[in-house]
Amino acid sequence: MHRTQPETTTLGVLGELAVTDGTVFLPLGAPRQRAVLAALAINANQSLTTQRIIGMVWGSTYPAYANNLVHKYVSGLRRALAGLPVHRQVRIESGSEGYRLVARLDQLDLTLFHIHVEAARDLREHGEPGRAAEMFGEALALWRGPLLGELPGIAFDDERDFMETVRLVVLEEYAALSIQVGRHNDVVGMLRTTLRHHPLEENLARLLILALYKAGRTAEAIRVYQRLSSRMLGELNMPPRPELNDLYHAIRRHAPIPAPHA
Repeated sequence: MHRTQPETTTLGVLGELAVTDGTVFLPLGAPRQRAVLAALAINANQSLTTQRIIGMVWGSTYPAYANNLVHKYVSGLRRALAGLPVHRQVRIESGSEGYRLVARLDQLDLTLFHIHVEAARDLREHGEPGRAAEMFGEALALWRGPLLGELPGIAFDDERDFMETVRLVVLEEYAALSIQVGRHNDVVGMLRTTLRHHPLEENLARLLILALYKAGRTAEAIRVYQRLSSRMLGELNMPPRPELNDLYHAIRRHAPIPAPHA
């Protein structure tokens, strides 16, 4: 079952691969056919050679007739995408350089994510932290799960790892600004959930501790630090970095919160 996609997007990759006509999700065919669409989608509006698509979908071990399979899958995808209404049309073009998925920037959640992030950073640079936090929040809301969550393959795994790193950076930016403008409770749930999946991420832990403390939940903030410290000592044989220790001791003493280290 697909989780909700934003109304403006037609093609979603920030989660399970999905194409919607605004009401229902279109059937996209067999897993390899879906993988061909995924390869084109994460490189939207760029031409991919058939060989590049084969490498992304099958890796180094591919059938001798892989070229024919790519052509077959593209034909199947074109039939599926023909079910989109005119205002939501995306199409696969073929040319001398291979295949290209053509879509408006606002039709693909991945490109919309990057647009929102750039806008948020611009607002932050221009001294509008509140609006910047809202824009970062809109960018993060586009995520329904891991990038192309259901599709295996080395190429997608690499892209998935890269985009998860990008998502974590944006989450940290969003949380820092939200705390700065007094919206502590807005980020506690997201930080806590993400920290469960990345339990040794000290930046996430620091932001969660700070958000909880600013929200008056001192005991919870202390427990977050203690869990992190115990896990780092047990798994890495090292304590949390000095910045986190300073924050922890300031909270325990009810002293002013130290500024983050450069």
